[in-house]
Amino acid sequence: MSQDSEDRTPSRGIRHLVGKAVHLFSMINEGDRILIGLSGGKDSLLLSLCLKELQRRSPVRFELQACFIDPTNGEWNLSPFMEFSSLLGIPLTVVNHATFSIIEARGESNPCSLCANLRRGILASKALQVGCNVVALGHHLDDAMETAFMNLLMAGRFKSFDPAMTMSRTGIRVIRPMILIREKAIEGEMRRLGLKPMAPACPLVEKGTKRSEVKDLLSSLEAQTPGLGGNLLNALLSIPSPFGWGKPHENP
Repeated sequence: MSQDSEDRTPSRGIRHLVGKAVHLFSMINEGDRILIGLSGGKDSLLLSLCLKELQRRSPVRFELQACFIDPTNGEWNLSPFMEFSSLLGIPLTVVNHATFSIIEARGESNPCSLCANLRRGILASKALQVGCNVVALGHHLDDAMETAFMNLLMAGRFKSFDPAMTMSRTGIRVIRPMILIREKAIEGEMRRLGLKPMAPACPLVEKGTKRSEVKDLLSSLEAQTPGLGGNLLNALLSIPSPFGWGKPHENP
């Protein structure tokens, strides 16, 4: 990380989509203390930059912290994470957890889902410990579309995760401010900012998962049907909760 603060400012288009999502789904309230799930991938890095810039510009006052869950249980080099959070002025907490080993030992057919559940639970617990009431995750529109298609194909229902919801067990709100941004836009923004992921690619994804299969399927369908992404977004927005994004609601 050698960029100055101006170089790290997200583009107007990216900021607009984040602001639109925050407003549309009532994600941030006055006085919120937000814990960012910092994985070191492109999504969480851009999320951190966007929330820091939103904090600077927004009339709504809120605080930011970050948490990195080391899935190798302490084997990764943490210096890039420390430097990144220090440059942004966001306090960082590190949690060591043998996520990869646990998932491999269980032989899950859908490891992405288990990993997401583990991470969300750890982040919620850490948020309570450090006095935060909100957890921010870096999921984007492609993630949401893939989840909806996986549910359609494997469970017979068109449902994705919520842009904003409350975990009933902890009372922690979970928000996804980049939910309206396409993955290609995130990749382009990372190139423009000269930033690279700080964490290695997930070894479980490299082996092939149901999510990666659905990702390839959607990519193929979108190549044949221009506007598919926008149509899927409209479909999600038009279906009331709990199956769509009609409004934020409480989840277990």
